[in-house]
Amino acid sequence: MPEVIISFLDGETLYGEVPVLHMDDPFLEVELHTLDGNTRQALVPVSAVRQIDANSVPLLEEGQDIKEMPRVALHFLDGQVFRAHVVAPAALQRFGAVWDVVEAGREDHRILAIPYTSLKAAFYVRHWDTRRPEDRQGVSADRERRKLAEIQARRSRAALQGKATRTAGLMGRVASARGTGEPGPGTETTDPS
Repeated sequence: MPEVIISFLDGETLYGEVPVLHMDDPFLEVELHTLDGNTRQALVPVSAVRQIDANSVPLLEEGQDIKEMPRVALHFLDGQVFRAHVVAPAALQRFGAVWDVVEAGREDHRILAIPYTSLKAAFYVRHWDTRRPEDRQGVSADRERRKLAEIQARRSRAALQGKATRTAGLMGRVASARGTGEPGPGTETTDPS
């Protein structure tokens, strides 16, 4: 049974073992490691968990270059960000995802199970550098600004075209429904004579 550290949303931690580390069930059955000896097992709702960290993780295979692995920044709802290299794609399951990762900067290989209820987003990034493009070496700030401006202009044009089409169609329907005889924008008129 995998040994795990369960971190709750309120900051409490629990140490124990789970039969299988997965996120397909709404509850986790945990065999507890407690000092008092009174509590031996817990049924934990996944929605109360921030993350589950497996202790016994296999070593990376020789020849695996961490620098070549995809980078992910896991943003939690509590504001924390966990940066890691992805060893294998996340196993997306019913109530959360299981991540096989190497923590950035520490090179600790970890298996994390993270419920969707605690995760804001998982961002795949090109590099860890979060400075503005003009502050980075070797990156043309003008090129980055132009690329972003082009994307924004394209989105604005598409939004305006969609809005104009929807408005013209709606105004035409409203005018004809009122029977005002005045065609709305976007409606065709016919000469009765």
